[in-house]
Amino acid sequence: MSLVAVFVLLIVHFLKVYSADISSIWALSPLDLLLIGIWSFVSYSAYAYAVYVMLLSAGLKNVSPFGWLRIYFVSRLANFLVIQGGNLFRLFVLKKKYGFSYAISISVTTLLIWLNAAIALLASSYVFATIELDNDSFGVSLFAASILALAGVLGLPLIIVLVVKATENLQLLPTKISEPLLKVSNYFVETIRNHRLMAQICTLSCVHFAFFVGVNYFSFRALGQQVDAAGVCLFTTALVFTRYVNIVPGNLGMSELIGGLVSELLGIGFGSGLLVVGIVRITEVLIILLFGLVYGKLLILDFLRSRSTSD
Repeated sequence: MSLVAVFVLLIVHFLKVYSADISSIWALSPLDLLLIGIWSFVSYSAYAYAVYVMLLSAGLKNVSPFGWLRIYFVSRLANFLVIQGGNLFRLFVLKKKYGFSYAISISVTTLLIWLNAAIALLASSYVFATIELDNDSFGVSLFAASILALAGVLGLPLIIVLVVKATENLQLLPTKISEPLLKVSNYFVETIRNHRLMAQICTLSCVHFAFFVGVNYFSFRALGQQVDAAGVCLFTTALVFTRYVNIVPGNLGMSELIGGLVSELLGIGFGSGLLVVGIVRITEVLIILLFGLVYGKLLILDFLRSRSTSD
């Protein structure tokens, strides 16, 4: 709770210091907001469908694409209320309603976060290598930094597998802990070896990232800020890591802080990045509220019906 309070105070501080910048949000045209909203919805939907494809390959049954979209948008709504609320909600629904394993659900979420982080860094590395950018202003080569980060991210599954195997062989952990860890480790290995599935997931993840880049690009453009492809990629990649790993509900304050710092590095001022994150957050909240509340009502009714039938 103390951490949440810190970030709430941080948001209040931002509102006071950058009130002049924030007031310009009212100058955005409905067309700009509609465009940002459409791109944001496609980005979310691509990610949701990637999760769905992975769950199906892992044995999930009796869930239609529409049914899964309902679960996903309600879970995103839960993220604004509880730390990692979205993941917890999906774990609960998949287990209680469909009898799906907690361990496999966690494996799917973890693998997809890892894959999206890798794709974001890979795309950024390509952009930094092909587009001229004054890297000296950052004090480090962005291409070199992104390649090192990419190597670290790509190496994580191997490290996880080796650690799990070592703890299993040495019997360092109780069976109740080691068995779920082994399931996660095995799922990583089996999924990465499934080239057809990985091709599908990588394609959907690329669509997700590309449209998220578009969301940030159109947000900057709506504010009259000219940011090149490298800058938008850097900004988007930084935000990717705050989008799916929450340390406070909705990462309120954390995303704004990171967005502001990156925009400051880009030379367009802390307030511009803060405002872009604010625009993206407001648009996403509206989309999630719209679909989350509608789908949430339907999901709760379905759940109650299934309970009454079973009773």
